[in-house]
Amino acid sequence: MVQLSRESVLKWQKLFKEEYGKEFTYEEAYEAAHNLVGFFDLLLKIDIRNNPQKYIRKKDEKEKRAKSNY
Repeated sequence: MVQLSRESVLKWQKLFKEEYGKEFTYEEAYEAAHNLVGFFDLLLKIDIRNNPQKYIRKKDEKEKRAKSNY
């Protein structure tokens, strides 16, 4: 799981207050940000599993082409 820096949590806390007028304690902000990042991490893993061709690195493609030329 992704670890969040203190700076990232404080930014999220400030953004949420500015955008929605809701103040969170640091602990609440950490949990909310952690859950949000975790959700997107899960979505990415699902998409990688369902569409692996979209995530082939350029380097990997070059290596495959080089091997196929021999």
